[in-house]
Amino acid sequence: MAYRELIFTVVAEIAEPLGDALLELGALSVTVEDDAAGGYDENPLYGEPGLSPEVQAWDRSSVTVLFNPEIDQSDAPDFISNLMASLKDLGFEIQAPEEQRVEEQDWVRLTQSQFAPIQIGKRIWVVPSWHDAPSNDPEAICLAVDPGLAFGTGSHPTTHLCLLWLEQHTQLRDQTLLDYGCGSGILAIAAAKLGCTAVVGTDIDPQAIVAAQSNAQINQVEIQFILPNEGAIELAPETKYDIVMANILANPLQVLAPALVNKIRPGGQIVLSGVLARQAEEVIATYRQWLELSIWQESEGWVCLQGTLPNKSRDYSLVGIKKKVKPVLLVLFWVLVLLLGEHMFRQTLLPTLAPFSDNNSNRFSQRAFFVLQQIDRKLCSALGCVDRPVSDFSTWKITAASLALNKAQEGLQNPSKQSILQVDIQNRLALAVLWPSLEVSLTDAEESVIQTITFSPAEWIPSQFQELHPDFLRSGAPALESIHAELVITLADQVAGYRVRLFYPSH
Repeated sequence: MAYRELIFTVVAEIAEPLGDALLELGALSVTVEDDAAGGYDENPLYGEPGLSPEVQAWDRSSVTVLFNPEIDQSDAPDFISNLMASLKDLGFEIQAPEEQRVEEQDWVRLTQSQFAPIQIGKRIWVVPSWHDAPSNDPEAICLAVDPGLAFGTGSHPTTHLCLLWLEQHTQLRDQTLLDYGCGSGILAIAAAKLGCTAVVGTDIDPQAIVAAQSNAQINQVEIQFILPNEGAIELAPETKYDIVMANILANPLQVLAPALVNKIRPGGQIVLSGVLARQAEEVIATYRQWLELSIWQESEGWVCLQGTLPNKSRDYSLVGIKKKVKPVLLVLFWVLVLLLGEHMFRQTLLPTLAPFSDNNSNRFSQRAFFVLQQIDRKLCSALGCVDRPVSDFSTWKITAASLALNKAQEGLQNPSKQSILQVDIQNRLALAVLWPSLEVSLTDAEESVIQTITFSPAEWIPSQFQELHPDFLRSGAPALESIHAELVITLADQVAGYRVRLFYPSH
């Protein structure tokens, strides 16, 4: 028997409703995936705090649906036309799907054949339940974990790196460990078998907690697996751990940095993975206000980061220092203005004290700065000042970027592949900032740069903005300004990806 598989490509808003409708029309199963999966524009959906998407789908989603001809007559010649008519009656205006045949197989045996025992390091083995544990090594640490609905089977490089870290750090006995984003529980189970005590795992996915608890029982280890919203004492602010391990992704690791650091006891260690090698410096910079991270090992383009929280003598965060120093700096600013004059210090002090739109400055500092600006304007109107936009690369943020075929060229002979680059850029500083240049690097499938295109501010800033602000080059980008730019780019045939960056020319 062969199944009939149909693949619809749709926008995010209708992916889930379409899947529900297809199930109502008799589909055996529906899968929604990123249409760009595996490509440069692949877009992961995060479920971590601060990154939960409003729509559980991708900008272009592939909805794959399976029908059984023996049940629903889906092998009939008019099946697709009738299906499309039914979908249209339900309000779906979509293109006809691609299709292919899926032959009947022993799906259980096929799945099991893809998961053999995995040796990690010298002692750790990850062994699915349908395989026998290795019997030739009496010191082997065997982890009985079956592939399931939660991440973590030992096959992914990030899981592999974390397990290696646990094996190679021999002073684990009587250490406490928190596995944040525990998934299947494989890291917590390994830590318990290697001597850690009071091992705790947490995950926002209830299914992961169920899977982890089952795996812990199979492996005969005592581990507390809990959801973050359960109010358990194990996750209370005063509960600290010798080791905090988080194998998730770079963006959530940065969002969750304060929470993760807060769980480390002074002198304790943090181990982070799920980070690509090219993302490592960004993650390290995020954690630098609390501790120094370093790359422990790299595997297949992924890295494992480790660091140690300083002891009590240095157990204060730079964030706390900044909150105390800023009011002092504000007072000093007024003293300096009165004693030495506004002309000498305003160009340096204002950018230093200006808050960013996305930082955690306290309300007093923000209000004090804006009052300071009003007074500064009055002083300048009386004494005369020269306003120059700030030249600071860190104030800029690219909030979105996409490269798509020029719709005006669709359906035409267009060997040059004229495309539209859409970029959203924000000045995050509460002051005017000098406009940067924009650089687009076009890459091939190996991510090697084929062509670099540079746009000056006058070339990439929209003409409507330039008409409204004729002196935009002199006055700079207004405080907290967001700009949406659309640029026409001609792509060569071998172009497979792109990178966008902002910079100030060195001249």
